[in-house]
Amino acid sequence: MRVLVLSIFIFLNSFAEESLNSSDINNSFITKYEYGKMLYNNPRGIGCNNCHGDDARGKKLVEFKHTQNQEEYFCSLIAPDIKYIEYDVFSKKVNLKKNDNLKFGKEQVCDKLIYKANVMPTYFMVEEEIEAIYHYIQNMK
Repeated sequence: MRVLVLSIFIFLNSFAEESLNSSDINNSFITKYEYGKMLYNNPRGIGCNNCHGDDARGKKLVEFKHTQNQEEYFCSLIAPDIKYIEYDVFSKKVNLKKNDNLKFGKEQVCDKLIYKANVMPTYFMVEEEIEAIYHYIQNMK
């Protein structure tokens, strides 16, 4: 009897170890896509969808008039399309605290104002969160 019980125990234990080692199992509460969707819509208060749109293709946020040296400029702030952006560019921009120091020509008044304003919020996300959002954007219908 002991041999039978011991044999059954060994058999079940080896089966349990085999199933735990299987890489096909997804034990997460939500999928990477669902997690990415949740973060895209509300990462840290201001969702990506508020500026980049529900489809991640970007949208016009605001138009404004700027006067400089008695000359009027009509500017538009447009959030870029992030649907087809490369991952390394996406990842860098998500946590960027300050834009690089670019030079602008005198005629690029609107471009300079918008770039210097750096309106993209800093979210302080970990790599797993950035990957999930990127996965969601790449796989959204």
